[in-house]
Amino acid sequence: MERKALARRYRYLWMGEATNILFFTALFLYHALIDEEWSNWTARWIVRTYSLTIVIIILLQGVIWWRWKLCTLQAGQRTMPLRILIRFRRFRWVNWLLIGLFPAVLWLKWWLTDSFWSSSDTWLGLLFMGGAFLEQINYYYYQLMYDNRYDWAWLRTHRRLRQGSIGKALAQMSE
Repeated sequence: MERKALARRYRYLWMGEATNILFFTALFLYHALIDEEWSNWTARWIVRTYSLTIVIIILLQGVIWWRWKLCTLQAGQRTMPLRILIRFRRFRWVNWLLIGLFPAVLWLKWWLTDSFWSSSDTWLGLLFMGGAFLEQINYYYYQLMYDNRYDWAWLRTHRRLRQGSIGKALAQMSE
C-alpha cells in the first residue's frame, strides 16, 4: 500500500475506534438515563458496565496504536518506538487480566441479586465481553477484520488469518 493510502487508512482506523468509543458510551448513558431503577445500578448494571469498560479500554488502545502508526509513518520511520511497544506488551497482559476477572463480576452480581441468568445485565455483559475478547484477539493475535481489497487479497493468497497489527509489532520486538 502506498504511503498516502496507508496514512488515510491509519486515520480512518483511529477515528473509527474513537467513534465506536463515543457511540458505546452514549448508548450506555442513554439507556442508564431511561432506566427507572437506575438508583439500584450496582445490582442491575454491574456486569454490563464492567464488560463495556473493558471494550472501551481495548478500543482506546486501538486509537492510541493507530495514531502512533500514523505519526510514525509521517515521520518517515518504519518501526514503532520501543517504549510504545513495551506499553502495548503491558496492555496485552492487563487486558487478559481484566477479561479473566469477569467470572468474579458475575459472581458478585449473583451474590448481590440472587439472580443470575434471568437478568438482561448478565446477557448484555456476556455479549460485551465477547466483543472485548474478539477485539483482544484482533489486535494482539489474529486480524479478524478484513475491510479492504488489500486485506482480502492477502487472505486469498495466504489462506489463513493475518497476524494482528499490535501482535506483529510485539513479535518483531522480541526477535
